[in-house]
Amino acid sequence: MTRSIKIFGTFGPTLHTREQIIDMIELGMNGIRLNCSHVSLVDAKEWIDALHEAMEITKKHVELVVDLKGPEIRVLHLKEKIRILPGEMIKIEETFDLPALVKEKIDYQDQLQVDDGKLLFEVKKKDEEGILLETIRGGTLYPHKSVAIEGKEIVLPPLCQDDIETIKHISEFGVEGVLMPFVRSERDLIDLKETLDRFQCPVKIYGKIESRQGVENIRSLLPYMDEVVIARGDLGNAVGLCSLPIVQHEIETICRKANKPYMIVTQLLEMVSLKGIPSRAEVDDIFHAIYQGASSIMLTGEVANSKYAKEAMHILCEVSENTLQYKYKER
Repeated sequence: MTRSIKIFGTFGPTLHTREQIIDMIELGMNGIRLNCSHVSLVDAKEWIDALHEAMEITKKHVELVVDLKGPEIRVLHLKEKIRILPGEMIKIEETFDLPALVKEKIDYQDQLQVDDGKLLFEVKKKDEEGILLETIRGGTLYPHKSVAIEGKEIVLPPLCQDDIETIKHISEFGVEGVLMPFVRSERDLIDLKETLDRFQCPVKIYGKIESRQGVENIRSLLPYMDEVVIARGDLGNAVGLCSLPIVQHEIETICRKANKPYMIVTQLLEMVSLKGIPSRAEVDDIFHAIYQGASSIMLTGEVANSKYAKEAMHILCEVSENTLQYKYKER
């Protein structure tokens, strides 16, 4: 059937070879994201070459988009994954480090959310000797994962120097879209557009809504982006998990009324990454995302770094096709 939705995967350890990409294309993937917080566009040349070879072999087009670093804050000085147990005390700089702005902003009893809130720490002490954290919610911590202080917003420039370097190379790699993280105001998107124009890169702008400021300003942001990205990871940290469904619904409603395309991303099939099968809630989530009008849906870690990558893409595509058939049959 003719698709009316874009299905994105994400490059990573389990999705970067020509054969892996061909498998995903044949399952139904028609878009792929490169997360520049983990690998630069130039360093991913072999992956992108494999994508172009896969498109040539399958005779199918896959939209390549890059996710810029933007004003996102991440764990520093962690070279390999570590296991952190609940109740474990962590001293910053000894186990992993945080950017200076975070250490400056964080206070006693603050809650530190790491990796979209998968891990949660509480500040037990902050003095001249450093910062001591107690692990409230443990798990496996991987390098470069996101960091947020619950209830606090840290203001950074919309584009970092690495983002500008990425934009310089967009045309030579065939990139068709740019995801702008943590969009807060029109100025963020204007700065991105001016930078793209400066390097003659006429690509689509995907604005990621993942902060309270982005939610509050959503209506004024719409004219400056081609598609809204409801990025539920950090958005859930910003508004609270129990409020996230309402905030997602409000953004979707605003987008539909304005006829603005939107994408749903984050933990669509998290259980598949863990067990190889989805939860009932996950397939229901995908159905409602598409039925309510999402123009795009995206898998991230479910395909980028999972032994069940093919299973995840198969489930996403099958639920998507079933939903589209049902939606159009109703009409």
